[in-house]
Amino acid sequence: MMEYIPGYLHEKLQNEFFFLINSDFVWINCGPRRLSEMSDSKDWDETKDISLIKGDVISVRFFKSSPTSEAYTYLEKVWSGGGVIEYKTESIISFGFIQSNTGYLFVDITKSFEREIKLESLLC
Repeated sequence: MMEYIPGYLHEKLQNEFFFLINSDFVWINCGPRRLSEMSDSKDWDETKDISLIKGDVISVRFFKSSPTSEAYTYLEKVWSGGGVIEYKTESIISFGFIQSNTGYLFVDITKSFEREIKLESLLC
């Protein structure tokens, strides 16, 4: 697990976002290195894939490693089959990819998920 570092990103995009996976998909995390440290083919061979299935929920934050780089995702958690797995690692999935596929591959459920968490905390 690695610490979340937002880098050069607007504070609104540093919040946690929740997405429902709408189709089976393989998510790719960076592995032991940060995205900005990946420079040769050996680094890319150490990436970790996560098989997500329709109905899973992911929690992500976004980051930028430099002012001119594209924004990428930091995978916090995955809710799958009734369980929760914490990853807390950077990913090669870009913010642009998430935006382009919202409504198809990803369904933004941030507001409803946050409401559900608040309700649970009140009831417990």
